[in-house]
Amino acid sequence: MTALNPATADKPPQQRRGGFPSLLIIEFRLLLREPMALFWSLIFPLVLLIVIGSSTSNKPKTSLGGLRFIVVYTPVLMTFTLTLLALSAMPATLVSYRDKGYLKRLSTTPVGAPRLLAAQLVLVAGLSASVVTLITFVAHFAFSVPLPGQVVGFILSILLTLTAMAALGLLIAALATTPRVAGAIGSILFFPLMFFAGLWVPQQAMSPALRTISHYTPLGAAVPSIMNADFGQWPSTSHLIVLAAYTVVLLRIAVRFFRWDR
Repeated sequence: MTALNPATADKPPQQRRGGFPSLLIIEFRLLLREPMALFWSLIFPLVLLIVIGSSTSNKPKTSLGGLRFIVVYTPVLMTFTLTLLALSAMPATLVSYRDKGYLKRLSTTPVGAPRLLAAQLVLVAGLSASVVTLITFVAHFAFSVPLPGQVVGFILSILLTLTAMAALGLLIAALATTPRVAGAIGSILFFPLMFFAGLWVPQQAMSPALRTISHYTPLGAAVPSIMNADFGQWPSTSHLIVLAAYTVVLLRIAVRFFRWDR
């Protein structure tokens, strides 16, 4: 997984003319200079969805709780996107800006460093929501995966997953000393998080003890929440509480330790 290269941010984002919209546009243009980051977080999940849907059996499997393989993996691929952008791209960018002194300088301007932070969050949220929407419709029209029957529950599950991962990304940015360290921490955390989400072993095929443990991790709680909403059921309250708790706790710690300068 490729984190954003701090070399792309070779000059500070100077947003003195158009306010927050201009800041958002510039941050988006900087992200476009990182094709590998965009590929892994935006394109790869869609490609993987098509490969899995085209190469696996269309019959329900007893080992997967009577579900088809593609139905089980669609929510997992949604969390893949939500996680990779939040843990890879955003922390490395923020640490790079702090390391070069941009955050400290922006904090003395009308733009303000918090707006840069907000622009990163909006960018991650917007791109993630776009890919989740694409995955939803491609999975439905190409492989007959049901559209969310409980739309409100589906949106709530996605939002809570996104906020939990964004809070973790901010914590990484708060604690990492260099962009390389931020990228390394994000990559290290990504694999166990995705394991409990069921990327390698579907939750339905896990042992009862391991499945129970997974439901107390953010992505392990996110996947069944999304799947329940797909089948028209309200997500489990315990899963939503787990996601909300991670969001609140991680965000409080990130705010406590976040530094605007070196």
